Amino acid sequence: MRLSFCSLVFTLLCIQCTSIAKRQEYEDSLRAYKKANLEKAIEYLPTEERKGFIAVLERAHLGFLKGGTDYKPLERIAEESKERLRFSATRSLKSFFYMETEEGYYASEAEIIYLHILLGLYYVRVGDYDKGKIQARYAGNLLSGEWSAEGQFDDPTLRLLLASLWLSTGSVDEAKVDFRKASQLKPQSAALRAMANEKYTQEGEFILIFGGPGAEPEMDPSAHLNFIRGLRNLKFRQTGKQSQLTLTDGQGKTALVLEKDTLGWYERHLIRDNEISELIQDSKYFQLVSASALKEGTKGTVKVTGAILAGTAIVALGAGVVYGGVEIQSSELSALGVGIMIYGFQLGAKWIETSYDDARRNIRKDLDISDEYRYVRFFPEYVWMGKSKLTLNDPKLTMNPESLPYTLSPAMGKVKVRFGFFPDNQRP
Repeated sequence: MRLSFCSLVFTLLCIQCTSIAKRQEYEDSLRAYKKANLEKAIEYLPTEERKGFIAVLERAHLGFLKGGTDYKPLERIAEESKERLRFSATRSLKSFFYMETEEGYYASEAEIIYLHILLGLYYVRVGDYDKGKIQARYAGNLLSGEWSAEGQFDDPTLRLLLASLWLSTGSVDEAKVDFRKASQLKPQSAALRAMANEKYTQEGEFILIFGGPGAEPEMDPSAHLNFIRGLRNLKFRQTGKQSQLTLTDGQGKTALVLEKDTLGWYERHLIRDNEISELIQDSKYFQLVSASALKEGTKGTVKVTGAILAGTAIVALGAGVVYGGVEIQSSELSALGVGIMIYGFQLGAKWIETSYDDARRNIRKDLDISDEYRYVRFFPEYVWMGKSKLTLNDPKLTMNPESLPYTLSPAMGKVKVRFGFFPDNQRP
């Protein structure tokens, strides 16, 4: 008896430990994040998967923007990522790399690369420049790996982040290589071209501001796709205003250039996620489709039958009134009966149509997996960047020209780099 009870408790604990954080569990944290209250955003993070890849990277990202120095959990999963990193190839995506975590999550390329860049920035913040360079070199190898020339994942925003890490370690030449690569990936950006040719000294600062409240997945059914895969197709929606920002200081203003966007991170995530678990997910989704269709079909049959019976009863009542009118030779009563019959037909048809509409809405709701889609939240939708020739003493972000909630961390590194965050989800 005692053994059975202990087994039950262990099972419940395992279920609790492996529970998945859904969208609703993030509501309080995201609400604080959109107000640039990073302390509360961290405090309200979901407790599910607290030691998993997603939770650790989210907490480390928010902690870094807040000015924190606790990188140990991030360091642990960074080492695990090197051991668990896998390379694969498919017909549609050609090739990609990913990391399968202990909790069953497939970390994407952007998440893995950003993990190592972020850890490198943490090292710089505590003064360990050699370790920062090691993480920069590793992230650069993942971005430039020759193993996958055709399907290689590269991204201008990640290159920009990597360049900022190189700058903070004092490696100006390496930073310029990544600025140049970002410019090649985004040739229309004059600002990126300029950054590749700038002079960086210890007297100035490079500024990088993360912007936007973060992308969210939503259902995107497409009629031209296969039925089973089409209904579970997702897209990411971004809501940032892409405002014009200015950084002001006692010495004057520093122009900030908007560089957008990171939507490619999310789109690649969707493609990569589908490629990895295509057969498994389709099998599960087919079961969900079948169950939902059966449930709504049963409910719909009951509703339609009820609508028919109710409509028939009203029509029968109208027919009885018509019959009574004929018996007493009352044209008014007969006309009333005809009206009741017509109303019965119309009401029955309306109820049947409503039943079908309800069934369609309920099936769509059942099959919408966007609330459960797993990915690392709080990443920027875009960034602002700028360069000051002088050290900033008391910098502030302004817009139109009011100041809105934001965070700016202290400048750090051998070549000073200053990071910030502006949710950019409201107007003055």
